[in-house]
Amino acid sequence: MEHKRTRIVVDKKFQYRTAIRSALLPFITLLIVSTVLFFFAQKNNSYIEEVVDNQGAMIEMFLTTPALHNSESTIILEGEKTFKQNIGMLKEIRYNSQLVLYFIVIITILQAVVIFAFSIISSHRITGPLYVMTQYLRDLRNGKKPGIRPLREKDRLKDFHEELIETIHYAEPHLPFNNNRDKGDT
Repeated sequence: MEHKRTRIVVDKKFQYRTAIRSALLPFITLLIVSTVLFFFAQKNNSYIEEVVDNQGAMIEMFLTTPALHNSESTIILEGEKTFKQNIGMLKEIRYNSQLVLYFIVIITILQAVVIFAFSIISSHRITGPLYVMTQYLRDLRNGKKPGIRPLREKDRLKDFHEELIETIHYAEPHLPFNNNRDKGDT
């Protein structure tokens, strides 16, 4: 019968240290990449802002020039339309750049959380069996017969667990809990 246990963090020091170490390198790498991308995106945003301001100034200049007030001229109308479209596209580019920055920050945080959680769960497959086998040894040391049970399907250290069980069975005739029972029977 397979034992289901709900406590995932058995050895806090080992599991948290392993999880933090596992998440640290990808987090630092992503942080560096994010910082570089953030720097360039901010620089691009300032350029875009400057271009938007320049475009706006140019439109104002054209609109205040009396010779260009002939709204019948297709060249003037097309120029004004193009300037306005360019400003709209630049604003959209700036908005998209900001979205990319937010996305990078969110993904960085999510990745660190996922790696941390995955490391906790993965390390549980080692600390769980170690906890069980430590209980066997404590029981033996306290003169009790260990409550031997199988490990879960995905647990690690199964070979060591089997070796420990075989050793306990081999030594059982000489263990204190068997000697006490024999003395009580006489």
